[in-house]
Amino acid sequence: MTANNFNPNNFWEHRLTKVKGLEGVGYSKLGQPFNNWGYKVRKKAFLNVIQDLHFDFKNADVLDIGSGTGFYIALWNALKAQKVSGVDITEVAVNNLKSKFPESDFLQLDIGADIEAYIPQLGKKDFISAMDVLFHIVDDKRFEKALMNIAALLKKGGYFIYSDNFLKDQTRRTQHQVSHTQEHLYYLFEKAGFELVQHKPFMVLSNYPVDSKNKLLHAYWFVLENTLALIKPLGHLFGALLYPIEVALLKAIKDSPSTEIVLLRKI
Repeated sequence: MTANNFNPNNFWEHRLTKVKGLEGVGYSKLGQPFNNWGYKVRKKAFLNVIQDLHFDFKNADVLDIGSGTGFYIALWNALKAQKVSGVDITEVAVNNLKSKFPESDFLQLDIGADIEAYIPQLGKKDFISAMDVLFHIVDDKRFEKALMNIAALLKKGGYFIYSDNFLKDQTRRTQHQVSHTQEHLYYLFEKAGFELVQHKPFMVLSNYPVDSKNKLLHAYWFVLENTLALIKPLGHLFGALLYPIEVALLKAIKDSPSTEIVLLRKI
């Protein structure tokens, strides 16, 4: 299925020019303070998966897709990866990334397009990350093409770390986001030549419960979202209160009502 009258390049170029920092790449309605805490949760979940590999990153060549503000570029650098590069669909993000991380290479690229000409330039990678990115590809053919492109950019045995919503019932679509079912995503992973290594919660209470029908959970999110939309500085308080709960839940549960994270290995 293809979403009509939606230009992702224009949408994200406008949004990232207008809304700066993590608020621009995160849940903008909730404001910068809450998004800052939300990204602390994401960092914890990301590192939980990566560090389980006990991998020595000093020789790792890493590519981050949809780098945005460079949040995951900084995480890969903190892991002391030998080479870290990134791609983004927007010119504004690429220009900002080049200034912020002059030691890394950045390229304006749509991962859902035909990228064969860029593969020699980008090279084969040991790790690729695409965090909260691919569900913004609203055209199903381009989404599948993105997974194929990522597989083409990985070395055999290389790892792809990725977050999505993994719905249990049916695909849900909005103008700029598509949440696919877990069954369909697993099918596409296999088709692209990946095997599943890990599948864990990414966020639990700090994001919209897209994969839950629990009325109490949705009521909680309705109150939180609309309160912070009106009084964004309260995000400091709510985020600080939720963070230790989120960290505990990331370890305690296997299935999240919200976004989840997977680690895939190219066969």
